[in-house]
Amino acid sequence: MSDDIAETPARSAYLAIIQVADRLSGDFSSLFRSRGLTLAQFNVLRILVKAPEEGVPCQHIADNLLHRVPDVTRLVGRMEAAQLVTRERCPLDRRVVRVRVTPHGRSTCEGLYRDVEALHASQFEPLDVDATERLDAMLRTLLEPSAAAD
Repeated sequence: MSDDIAETPARSAYLAIIQVADRLSGDFSSLFRSRGLTLAQFNVLRILVKAPEEGVPCQHIADNLLHRVPDVTRLVGRMEAAQLVTRERCPLDRRVVRVRVTPHGRSTCEGLYRDVEALHASQFEPLDVDATERLDAMLRTLLEPSAAAD
Protein backbone atom coordinates (compact mmCIF):
# COMPACT_ATOMS: atom_id res chain seq x y z
CA MET A 1 0.00 0.00 0.00
CA SER A 2 1.36 3.39 -0.98
CA ASP A 3 1.51 6.41 1.33
CA ASP A 4 0.18 8.58 -1.51
CA ILE A 5 -3.45 9.62 -1.42
CA ALA A 6 -5.29 8.49 -4.52
CA GLU A 7 -6.12 11.22 -7.01
CA THR A 8 -9.88 11.05 -7.33
CA PRO A 9 -12.38 13.50 -8.82
CA ALA A 10 -13.53 14.36 -5.28
CA ARG A 11 -9.97 15.09 -4.11
CA SER A 12 -9.22 17.14 -7.20
CA ALA A 13 -12.44 19.14 -6.74
CA TYR A 14 -11.68 19.67 -3.05
CA LEU A 15 -8.18 20.99 -3.80
CA ALA A 16 -9.53 23.27 -6.53
CA ILE A 17 -12.18 24.67 -4.16
CA ILE A 18 -9.53 25.40 -1.52
CA GLN A 19 -7.23 27.08 -4.05
CA VAL A 20 -10.03 29.16 -5.57
CA ALA A 21 -11.37 30.17 -2.14
CA ASP A 22 -7.89 31.26 -1.07
CA ARG A 23 -7.42 33.35 -4.21
CA LEU A 24 -10.87 34.94 -4.06
CA SER A 25 -10.66 35.78 -0.36
CA GLY A 26 -7.12 37.12 -0.86
CA ASP A 27 -8.46 39.58 -3.42
CA PHE A 28 -11.07 40.75 -0.91
CA SER A 29 -8.53 40.94 1.91
CA SER A 30 -6.47 43.30 -0.25
CA LEU A 31 -9.51 45.44 -1.09
CA PHE A 32 -10.58 45.75 2.55
CA ARG A 33 -7.02 46.32 3.78
CA SER A 34 -6.79 49.27 1.37
CA ARG A 35 -9.75 50.76 3.30
CA GLY A 36 -8.36 50.02 6.77
CA LEU A 37 -10.51 46.93 7.39
CA THR A 38 -9.93 43.24 7.67
CA LEU A 39 -12.03 40.64 5.89
CA ALA A 40 -13.57 39.69 9.25
CA GLN A 41 -14.44 43.32 10.08
CA PHE A 42 -16.21 43.82 6.76
CA ASN A 43 -18.05 40.57 7.34
CA VAL A 44 -19.28 41.82 10.75
CA LEU A 45 -20.35 45.13 9.23
CA ARG A 46 -22.20 43.28 6.46
CA ILE A 47 -24.14 41.35 9.12
CA LEU A 48 -24.89 44.42 11.23
CA VAL A 49 -26.02 46.61 8.33
CA LYS A 50 -28.81 44.06 7.71
CA ALA A 51 -29.54 43.54 11.42
CA PRO A 52 -32.45 45.06 13.36
CA GLU A 53 -31.89 48.59 14.65
CA GLU A 54 -31.56 47.35 18.25
CA GLY A 55 -28.55 45.28 17.21
CA VAL A 56 -27.75 41.61 17.66
CA PRO A 57 -25.89 39.50 20.22
CA CYS A 58 -22.29 38.47 19.49
CA GLN A 59 -23.48 34.88 19.06
CA HIS A 60 -25.65 35.97 16.11
CA ILE A 61 -22.56 37.53 14.52
CA ALA A 62 -20.50 34.38 15.15
CA ASP A 63 -23.23 32.19 13.64
CA ASN A 64 -23.42 34.29 10.46
CA LEU A 65 -19.76 34.96 9.68
CA LEU A 66 -18.49 33.63 6.36
CA HIS A 67 -15.14 32.74 7.92
CA ARG A 68 -14.78 31.41 11.44
CA VAL A 69 -13.21 33.82 13.91
CA PRO A 70 -11.85 32.40 17.18
CA ASP A 71 -12.80 35.39 19.34
CA VAL A 72 -15.74 37.43 18.08
CA THR A 73 -15.86 39.44 21.32
CA ARG A 74 -12.29 40.66 20.80
CA LEU A 75 -12.98 41.41 17.12
CA VAL A 76 -16.05 43.46 18.08
CA GLY A 77 -14.00 45.24 20.75
CA ARG A 78 -11.45 46.35 18.14
CA MET A 79 -14.28 47.49 15.89
CA GLU A 80 -15.81 49.45 18.77
CA ALA A 81 -12.45 51.17 19.35
CA ALA A 82 -12.47 52.13 15.65
CA GLN A 83 -16.01 53.53 16.09
CA LEU A 84 -17.48 51.07 13.58
CA VAL A 85 -19.84 49.45 16.10
CA THR A 86 -21.26 50.01 19.58
CA ARG A 87 -21.96 47.46 22.30
CA GLU A 88 -24.66 47.69 24.92
CA ARG A 89 -25.83 45.28 27.62
CA CYS A 90 -29.45 44.21 27.34
CA PRO A 91 -31.39 45.77 30.23
CA LEU A 92 -33.56 42.63 30.60
CA ASP A 93 -30.66 40.15 30.59
CA ARG A 94 -27.29 41.66 31.55
CA ARG A 95 -25.50 38.58 30.16
CA VAL A 96 -26.53 39.56 26.63
CA VAL A 97 -24.51 42.24 24.83
CA ARG A 98 -26.09 43.71 21.72
CA VAL A 99 -23.87 45.00 18.93
CA ARG A 100 -25.00 47.75 16.54
CA VAL A 101 -23.38 49.35 13.55
CA THR A 102 -22.54 53.04 13.94
CA PRO A 103 -23.22 55.59 11.18
CA HIS A 104 -19.45 55.50 10.46
CA GLY A 105 -19.52 51.69 10.25
CA ARG A 106 -22.57 51.75 7.98
CA SER A 107 -21.04 54.30 5.59
CA THR A 108 -17.74 52.39 5.58
CA CYS A 109 -19.52 49.13 4.68
CA GLU A 110 -21.93 50.61 2.16
CA GLY A 111 -19.11 52.64 0.62
CA LEU A 112 -17.44 49.36 -0.35
CA TYR A 113 -20.46 47.80 -2.06
CA ARG A 114 -19.59 49.09 -5.54
CA ASP A 115 -16.00 47.84 -5.26
CA VAL A 116 -17.17 44.48 -3.88
CA GLU A 117 -19.58 44.08 -6.79
CA ALA A 118 -16.86 44.99 -9.30
CA LEU A 119 -14.45 42.50 -7.73
CA HIS A 120 -17.07 39.74 -7.86
CA ALA A 121 -17.64 40.53 -11.54
CA SER A 122 -13.94 40.42 -12.37
CA GLN A 123 -13.35 37.22 -10.39
CA PHE A 124 -16.14 35.38 -12.21
CA GLU A 125 -15.55 37.00 -15.60
CA PRO A 126 -14.21 33.74 -17.12
CA LEU A 127 -17.64 32.14 -16.54
CA ASP A 128 -20.86 33.14 -18.25
CA VAL A 129 -23.98 33.71 -16.15
CA ASP A 130 -25.31 30.17 -16.71
CA ALA A 131 -22.01 28.59 -15.65
CA THR A 132 -21.85 30.83 -12.58
CA GLU A 133 -25.40 29.87 -11.61
CA ARG A 134 -24.60 26.15 -12.06
CA LEU A 135 -21.46 26.52 -9.97
CA ASP A 136 -23.42 28.28 -7.26
CA ALA A 137 -26.06 25.54 -7.23
CA MET A 138 -23.44 22.78 -7.03
CA LEU A 139 -21.56 24.45 -4.18
CA ARG A 140 -24.78 25.10 -2.25
CA THR A 141 -25.61 21.41 -2.58
CA LEU A 142 -22.35 20.65 -0.78
CA LEU A 143 -23.39 23.06 2.01
CA GLU A 144 -26.69 21.28 2.66
CA PRO A 145 -26.72 19.33 5.94
CA SER A 146 -27.53 16.04 4.17
CA ALA A 147 -24.42 16.39 2.01
CA ALA A 148 -22.20 16.70 5.08
CA ALA A 149 -23.73 13.58 6.65
CA ASP A 150 -23.24 11.38 3.55
